[in-house]
Amino acid sequence: MKRESGGHERPREARLRKASAHLYPGVPPDVWIQAATMADIVWSKRLLRGESSLAGRVLDPAHFEFRQGNDPRSSATPLRRRATDRLRLQGD
Repeated sequence: MKRESGGHERPREARLRKASAHLYPGVPPDVWIQAATMADIVWSKRLLRGESSLAGRVLDPAHFEFRQGNDPRSSATPLRRRATDRLRLQGD
């Protein structure tokens, strides 16, 4: 099942680390899956086991690797400033 990615050319993907596979039975380790789909898989497995807590992230970064998507840290586009910021920088 493919989920919508908000129109992004390269949707964010996640994969379960091998070292954490025992924490997520039924989730294949080392396979890149669209992050939204992976979150659905992990959440449904939690619900089936009776774990319904919303505390924390569904995809814990300690257990999953991520790639692509719209990570602001990897963006090549410079940050835009408000027009009023320019005035303050010039001393107005």
